[in-house]
Amino acid sequence: MDCSFIRRNLFSYQEHQLSDKDNKEFEAHLHSCAECYRIVSKFQSVISVIDLRKTEEPNPFAGTRIIQLLESEIERNKEKAEPLFLRVLQPLAVAALLVIAVIIGFSIVTQREPGISAIINHQQDIQSIQSDLNIPDFIDEDETFFANK
Repeated sequence: MDCSFIRRNLFSYQEHQLSDKDNKEFEAHLHSCAECYRIVSKFQSVISVIDLRKTEEPNPFAGTRIIQLLESEIERNKEKAEPLFLRVLQPLAVAALLVIAVIIGFSIVTQREPGISAIINHQQDIQSIQSDLNIPDFIDEDETFFANK
């Protein structure tokens, strides 16, 4: 029997699930191999600690203490909470500031853009300059250049 068989069947050996033949070979190998004996003994000590922990009873008051601590923490947080009107007033103030900012932005844009009356006044200014200088009409140089070719 080799060491890999021992390592693969540690749980089966501990749970007494090996056949009689395999169990005898397993124990014979443990007597002849110090490394496998050390591994099995450490494995058995770990299993015994786990079994011991399974039999221990938990402290019945630990759960109630944890719940009391949680409840006291919740109460402390409730006392520190902001008043309701501040929690409502703050988002309303932010929304009002946004609305004011949008209104100011629109008013600035409309002041800078020329309206239709400004465009009409501009055309009237061009016509008055044309009549003052006796220019019949402004000619688009590109149109005349490409039209002649």
